[in-house]
Amino acid sequence: MPAGRVITYAGLAQLINHPRAHRAVGSAMNKNPFAPEVPCHRVVKSNGELGGFALDIQVKIKRLQKEGVQVINNKVVNFGQKVIKTT
Repeated sequence: MPAGRVITYAGLAQLINHPRAHRAVGSAMNKNPFAPEVPCHRVVKSNGELGGFALDIQVKIKRLQKEGVQVINNKVVNFGQKVIKTT
């Protein structure tokens, strides 16, 4: 995922050819030992909400905002324009 964009847990599951594994994707992102090099902070819920984050959610917000993704009330602003479509 490029900086300044996000992908949904379900979208990432589709990319790995396991479209029903969105919860497993979330669990894997939670245990990501390579963050922020492997950018798990760019994975969000299908409705634009941020979802969880192993570190403080404020860290996820700061990382996204640093990349140009605006977040208000734990939700991506202009979600439709920021999300990577997989279908």
